[in-house]
Amino acid sequence: MIYGVGIDLQSVPQMGEAIGRQGERFLRKIFTPGEIAYCSKHGGAARHYAVRWAAKEAFYKAVGDVLPRKYGFLDVEVRNLPSGRPVLELHGSTGEAAAHYGLSFRISLSHSGDYALAQVIAIQEAGRAFPGLEPMREHAAGEAIRLC
Repeated sequence: MIYGVGIDLQSVPQMGEAIGRQGERFLRKIFTPGEIAYCSKHGGAARHYAVRWAAKEAFYKAVGDVLPRKYGFLDVEVRNLPSGRPVLELHGSTGEAAAHYGLSFRISLSHSGDYALAQVIAIQEAGRAFPGLEPMREHAAGEAIRLC
């Protein structure tokens, strides 16, 4: 069942400016070595970095209320399968918490012109519960609502 949904929009020029100002230090603070290698080998690297930034932000919006207090951008990595499909790989306590609560994720990435967009859907295994939180359920109109 769907636990949460996150979406984020990032400006590609803004990402390019941040990379221009802060360089490698910025990249190593936000992106994993795998993400840096992927983005660096493509023309227009700023758009690839921007969409990965948006995916990390969307991830935290989808599950932020169940994660450990200490998490970072490097705990969430966007990888591409051989088919090109993007997937999330979680590291450290973030990955442990997601596994503990039976969460898996589906992501969608897009970039066009000056903008990069990412959506993350957190899916919870049946029978798993979060302390103090009820999962989302569908009501008559088919819209997901969180019961508290």
